[in-house]
Amino acid sequence: MAGWFRKKDLILCGVLLVAGIICWLVMRLVLPTGNTADVYIDDKLVQTIDMTVDDTYEFNTDRGSNTVVVKSGKISVGDADCPDNVCVNMGWKSRRGETITCLPHKLVIEIQCGRERDIDVQ
Repeated sequence: MAGWFRKKDLILCGVLLVAGIICWLVMRLVLPTGNTADVYIDDKLVQTIDMTVDDTYEFNTDRGSNTVVVKSGKISVGDADCPDNVCVNMGWKSRRGETITCLPHKLVIEIQCGRERDIDVQ
């Protein structure tokens, strides 16, 4: 196992690791904190949530239900009855452009800054 890596391989891994950390830090500093979250079900906007107010929201569809929790300017899916619970495990989101997705329930939560929404085509 000791002969598998050469010195140049380790240097390359180190450079890539440092570059990744720098990119992550820059994105954390550049992306503003969102103050609203748009909730989409079946690609339709069903609610815009004010993330400055701590609250709990329930979204029920014929596919199942999701409990969305807002606390301290962050949002997450606290509970869901989907089989994989990936949306619950996505954790807390607070930065503009971050999303939480529950594919079985076709629920998407997208963080926004204020009322403006990203428009791809006008």
